[in-house]
Amino acid sequence: MLAKWRTVGGPGASYMFEHFPSLRARKMAAPREWILALVLLIIVNLSLKASSTSSIGVNYGRMSDNLPSPAQAAQLLIQHGITKVKLYDADPSVISAFASTGIQIAVSMYNEVIWQLASSQEQADSWLASAILPHLAANASIEMILLGNEVLTRADPALAPQLVPAMRNLHKTLVTRGLDSRIKLTTSHAMDVLDFSRSFPPSAGIFRPGMEETMKPLLDFLAETSSPFLIDAYPYFAYRDDKGEHIDLEFALLDPNSSGTTDWITGLHYPTMLDAQVDTIYAAMGRLGYGNGEVRVIVGETGWPSAGDERNFGAGMENARKFVQNLVRRQQQGLGTPLHPEVSIESYIFALFNEDLKQGSTAERNFGLFYPNMTQVYSVEFSLNMFK
Repeated sequence: MLAKWRTVGGPGASYMFEHFPSLRARKMAAPREWILALVLLIIVNLSLKASSTSSIGVNYGRMSDNLPSPAQAAQLLIQHGITKVKLYDADPSVISAFASTGIQIAVSMYNEVIWQLASSQEQADSWLASAILPHLAANASIEMILLGNEVLTRADPALAPQLVPAMRNLHKTLVTRGLDSRIKLTTSHAMDVLDFSRSFPPSAGIFRPGMEETMKPLLDFLAETSSPFLIDAYPYFAYRDDKGEHIDLEFALLDPNSSGTTDWITGLHYPTMLDAQVDTIYAAMGRLGYGNGEVRVIVGETGWPSAGDERNFGAGMENARKFVQNLVRRQQQGLGTPLHPEVSIESYIFALFNEDLKQGSTAERNFGLFYPNMTQVYSVEFSLNMFK
């Protein structure tokens, strides 16, 4: 079914009878006692569900000339129950718009800033003081700072060795300010950190040759600081390039009823491509000494275009709707991967809006959940109630 990809409920009645032993022998108890027991069961059930799920996040890109204001964007997220947002810069007017909303914010910095932070502790102190601290004082819920975007594969090669020194300097600043447990530091990666020629099946995942020199210190830092590894994983691009010859559409769309594929080395069954992509990263980290879940993988970007041109096989409104709805469903259910079922996959959808100034094919301008007029591109339910 699948050759390779290059870019790659709560307790019911049985729970009640197990944890309320007296009910076993008293199935015909008085109605009032039954009502009390059922109320307790519902409370426990909801509590268990809440502890095992997390809200979906969204990437807020602004490469457009017709978008609503950041304040309107923040209200749009609140309206639809989206409680996490990832920004591509540290624009103070955008961060301020999310202050006092309760929305968790991941702030990014441009790749060029990494040079500055790596150069000295004073530069790291200065950046945090100007770019972050005023927003914390204004009650902005900043939970993560991303140092650059796809630095290890898409930036100046000379920048890669500066990444971890920059992180360590900025982390020292957070420690000094007592913010290190509140704000985590990381960076984002494209799937091409993997050596595609040797990374199939998922358990064979391995990073590109020559990357260990930078990747090992990065993983050391992330493990030491309990920070996540962010990967940009798009099943769409793998399906587009394959043109449906080897990859089933349902597998790419995260359909829970997909026949999936099995890793012939481990015997683990993969119901969706996203599961396989994430576990390939976990396997690659394991080859550098982090194979037991010490560093959690978060999907920093994923999505499906609602429109395309002749270059965009598989793009379309219904496929985009199915992909996003399945992504939201699996996250709300707290599902992990076959290799790490105990760790739910937290994901950020790309993107909040269609962005008309993005270069490339038509699909690049049609990954948004919303049009610039703030109407939904397709109907998706983000509420947890749908999946109870």
